[in-house]
Amino acid sequence: MKNYDVSIIVPVYNTGKYIEKCAITLFEQDFDNIEYIFINDCSTDNSMEILKTVIERYPNIRNDIKIDNNNKNIGPSFTRKRGLNISSGKYILFVDSDDWIDTDAISSLINEVKKSDADIVCYDYAKEFKNKSIIKSFFYTKDHPKSNLEFLKAILSHEISVSMCDKLINKELYKDVKFPHFSHCEDSFINLQIFYKVKKITYIARPFYHYRTNHDSLSNNFSNNQKVLDDFASFSKAVRNFLIQKDLFKDYFHNFLPNILKFTLDYANGDFKKHINNICPEANSIRYVFKINRNFIYKILYSTVFLGCPSVFIFFKKIFVNFRKFLG
Repeated sequence: MKNYDVSIIVPVYNTGKYIEKCAITLFEQDFDNIEYIFINDCSTDNSMEILKTVIERYPNIRNDIKIDNNNKNIGPSFTRKRGLNISSGKYILFVDSDDWIDTDAISSLINEVKKSDADIVCYDYAKEFKNKSIIKSFFYTKDHPKSNLEFLKAILSHEISVSMCDKLINKELYKDVKFPHFSHCEDSFINLQIFYKVKKITYIARPFYHYRTNHDSLSNNFSNNQKVLDDFASFSKAVRNFLIQKDLFKDYFHNFLPNILKFTLDYANGDFKKHINNICPEANSIRYVFKINRNFIYKILYSTVFLGCPSVFIFFKKIFVNFRKFLG
């Protein structure tokens, strides 16, 4: 079996419009020792046919490509876990099949690994809208090294990116990591476990990853979706149990409350306090509104829910969503 430096794992589900660009940027990396793993999560469109057509253009790396198929649709979290289980690379990179990466991403990340002997290399990403790109840069190790517990606090409060796609991670760190059944905030929960035990983290201030923003997605509609709200409740419970198991609940759970409050207010369109109590009752307080990692205007709008004016928040939320769609 070949010893790969990196395994790139790509869950595939109904991304026929975008998977060609994703695959091309992976196959044209200026680094050779890569294993490519595509897991078909029971796509119902032509995603896999397009992928196989692209693969035919790259015969030199055909032996480095694995394609596997789920027997049923299991969602991105367990699909990534399946890819992880069949991977053989020392480092793991997750890429979503509607996104893409720069062609020098892997070489740059591996060079950083060799230079710093880090277990995780973090980097920036670009949110790609129809007519513009916005680079998202996060504080990792720019001014001073952070301890594991400082990173945990930053993950709980979303002060750093919790995406699985903007980090190259040593596969050993995934040992004993629990992949959750919920499909929203699964990245946050996995990162919480990984950063708890990592020894060394480094950072490159470049947006290697390009995240395609789809305005039709739930994250942009902020619709009252019970599945999403149920996922937030499962996420809150999983975080609570993890912190209790690690004897960190008393000192760190409060850092999580503004984040879960934000999620709930963003996705519920009524009965806000009821939803908050169902998901995480400790977050049901106006004091956590002003600790949410957003600008002051957002905080004022969030506070109207606690000041007896939830209709004001709903009204401006609709305006915001429509305005963002207009900007493209």
